[in-house]
Amino acid sequence: MRAIAILGPALLLAACVGEPEAPAAVLRADVVGTFDDPASPPRVALTQSTQLGLVQFDGAGQVVPGLAASWRVVDGGRSLIFRLRPATWSDGRALKAGDVVAVFRRIMAPGSRNPLKPLLTGIDNAASVVGGRAPMSMLGVSAPLDNVVEIRLSSPDAGLLQLLALPQAAIVRSGSRPPSIGAFTVTDGAARPLQLRRNPRYFDAADVNLGGLALTAAPDPAAAIARFGRGETDLVTGDGIAGLGEARVLAPRGTLRIEPTWGLYGYQVNLKAGPMSDARVRRALAMAVDRDALVRGLFALPQLVPLVSLVPPDAGAGEPAVPDWAALDAAARRALAAQLIAAAGYGPDNPLRLRVSLPPGRDHAQIFDAVLRDWQMLGIVATAVERAPAAQRAAVARGDYDLAVVERSAPAPKPLFFLRPFTCAGSGGSYCNKGADALIDGARVMADEGARGEALAHAEAAMLADTPMIPLFVPVRWALVGKGVTGWTDNQGGQHPLGALSIEETRK
Repeated sequence: MRAIAILGPALLLAACVGEPEAPAAVLRADVVGTFDDPASPPRVALTQSTQLGLVQFDGAGQVVPGLAASWRVVDGGRSLIFRLRPATWSDGRALKAGDVVAVFRRIMAPGSRNPLKPLLTGIDNAASVVGGRAPMSMLGVSAPLDNVVEIRLSSPDAGLLQLLALPQAAIVRSGSRPPSIGAFTVTDGAARPLQLRRNPRYFDAADVNLGGLALTAAPDPAAAIARFGRGETDLVTGDGIAGLGEARVLAPRGTLRIEPTWGLYGYQVNLKAGPMSDARVRRALAMAVDRDALVRGLFALPQLVPLVSLVPPDAGAGEPAVPDWAALDAAARRALAAQLIAAAGYGPDNPLRLRVSLPPGRDHAQIFDAVLRDWQMLGIVATAVERAPAAQRAAVARGDYDLAVVERSAPAPKPLFFLRPFTCAGSGGSYCNKGADALIDGARVMADEGARGEALAHAEAAMLADTPMIPLFVPVRWALVGKGVTGWTDNQGGQHPLGALSIEETRK
């Protein structure tokens, strides 16, 4: 069965339902990205606005009840029991616990591409189900009563509720046009901006202060920033570092919001072919970058910090692992990097030449230019190749790069989110350290959180010794919030459900 990781284009044609009795203002929101990418912020915002999970995030990023009115944690944290509230989809059908079980089975199906799947393998028998070694009926999600759902875990997971609150864990019915069970329903899927209105069947409709949404997917952050400056939109939410420079310069006073993240910005390396397949070259490039100078010179933001590890400092259970050269000063690193480059066979008569694949945008180009200045001290010649997001993904898939920008922000402080791409399965075969994988597999079933964190730190250290990527810094998240918009609260997880906002109707 094909999993629904996030709402697809079919939702844009979802059936209409009746108007709320007293329509309020419509919030105009530009979300950087496109509707074409299933994992893009616009699609996530659409799902978060129209669907709901067992729990949800409030406007401050805190987990609050969703379709579950309450829950209990029993059996030493190995079982969570959710009691469902009376809830109805926009087509009038009532929610039952079996609907929840069906969604979790889709998420964890062997062919599912839901990004939460690797983070939910702590559910009983999930690893065997995902690997096709056990039937789906063995998954530790059950419905003992029509209004009760139990999730059993192989070991306690303090961050599970944060994962269940994400839009990717929403209880979306299968079918080509899934109805809404969230705060809004789509009224015109063909219109741009996408038109949504308040869902009168939403269980908490009385507390939704907006009459509707006009949701725009904005591929170009600079264009969205310009629209905001002209008063054509009330809110712009960014997608990573792109657009931050323009936002800082052009945003009207008091409208720019900058949040820290549990994130990573750096360069993925092509381990299969080319010069980056040499571990000495990877290590030299990672060592040669002066990250302190990079973040000071380009951004000068306290929320943006240098990074030499794979897991950001506050995203793990303990101190992250660091490479053995991290304690050296910049000059000592460059000297050692020069020795490694020479040992790999490169020099004035045979310079190391690299292609670095970048997403569009001035910010990515400026970061590359700063990194290049450090690499040029080693005689390295690097060329930037700017590609649109879809072309970037395709180029990486076919190996048409030496290095490529990677920017990841986790929804919760989960070290596995950052380590998973470097496991034998998660890397798609481009990198495999079986010793590190064994440590991660062992950590999954550890009941003690401290022991689990220590095992994951050892796994990270083993990976760092191979330099599977070049981390640069912990990125930030930005948004432009109009002065009439209320209810926005900065939070590190970047959770800003549009239904939690209000707007004063002051537009002409």
